[in-house]
Amino acid sequence: MKKKIWIPIAIIVFLAILFVPIPKSPYRDGGTKEYTALTYKIVNWNRYVGDTIYDKTKVYFFPNNFKTIDELWDSEKNNVEYSFKATVLEIYDSSVLVQPVDCSDMLSVRDKITFGTKDLEDIKVEVGSIVEIIYSGEIMESYPLQINAKSWKIADDVRCVSYTEQWLDKTTAKKCENDFFADIKITKIYSNCFFATTVVPFPYEIKINGTLSEEWCVGDQVLCTYENTYHDEETDRIEADLLTIKVSDFELEPNVVYKPVIYLYPERETDVSVNLTLNGELTCTYPAYENGWNVTASPDGTLTDAKGQTYNYLYWEGETNIKYDFSKGFCVKGEDTAEFLEIALKKLGLTRREANEFIVFWFPMMEQNPYNVISFQTDIYTDAAKLDIAPAPDTLIRVFMAWQKADAIVEIPEQELSAPERKGFTVVEWGGTEILK
Repeated sequence: MKKKIWIPIAIIVFLAILFVPIPKSPYRDGGTKEYTALTYKIVNWNRYVGDTIYDKTKVYFFPNNFKTIDELWDSEKNNVEYSFKATVLEIYDSSVLVQPVDCSDMLSVRDKITFGTKDLEDIKVEVGSIVEIIYSGEIMESYPLQINAKSWKIADDVRCVSYTEQWLDKTTAKKCENDFFADIKITKIYSNCFFATTVVPFPYEIKINGTLSEEWCVGDQVLCTYENTYHDEETDRIEADLLTIKVSDFELEPNVVYKPVIYLYPERETDVSVNLTLNGELTCTYPAYENGWNVTASPDGTLTDAKGQTYNYLYWEGETNIKYDFSKGFCVKGEDTAEFLEIALKKLGLTRREANEFIVFWFPMMEQNPYNVISFQTDIYTDAAKLDIAPAPDTLIRVFMAWQKADAIVEIPEQELSAPERKGFTVVEWGGTEILK
């Protein structure tokens, strides 16, 4: 009887020896932890490598579980990814030559480095572009140095570099009051300035002179005070000197009609008047809506007002009491919204440029949601925001998206999307609104 009791106990002990990992003290390489069993080993890598940390958990089975940490690291170190920023010096058919703009333990700003681009994303670089490169493995000691690049992108945080180009000519630009813009979003950072766009979108490009501390990042929404403000009306560029900066808590209001923009594409240069009758109140227009818009439109969509100022489109926003129709539409995962919109907007008749401007505005508000319920409005919208255009367009395309956040998938009959064929004088409008449940 006693033998029968000890048999299962012995089996349990044997299995524990085989499969239960025993922890060891953390290593002094950054805090790597090791858990060892007879048949496998778990390593929580946390090792300093140059100016980066290799932080991954790996399982090593027999016979690799008997290797030391240093032996395992010899095979693991080729998986370490490093990054650096560099200026593009030369572009070839399937490779580029770059020079680092920031120092690391691995590279010097005096180095010249080449890598293949055949398997990398086409990011439309030019000579002089500053890019951020991620690579793995060892640097090949040739001239120039060679690396195995895994990915690259246009760098937006280049605070290791000074911006030295002339942004606008202050001798011809108009000096403005120092309240020209309010809440903005940082788009690029240099050591001596940063660039931004307005949160409520206007076609301005803003450069603010001054140094940002490390607490501020690209994408941050901020509110600044500033001085020496200049506006170049021809390019719609703004430049100012930074005084103070703080976090902005401004949010676009739900149920407000945001950024309807109107494009005009006549077959030949034409004087066009556009009148908007809104069932509600206009809250912002650009150019200013003074009993209508009167512009000269060119076939490429460029609009010119009586003062000679040019625009890409007519912009307005407003408050209404429209009750939107969600009887049909789409339920889309937040992360899939951009891809969905690309397909939907093409069906609705928008060009790639128009669709890109639509997505750039709306996608950042939608991508983090679990789901988005989307319905493109037709008569409900066009009856509440009537357009009177002279001369009358041959083709009129009006795309307006009502959407709301959803925490779970919502069953909704799918909406059919279509658009008229573009011909003759074509007018295109797009806009949208977020609806609270």
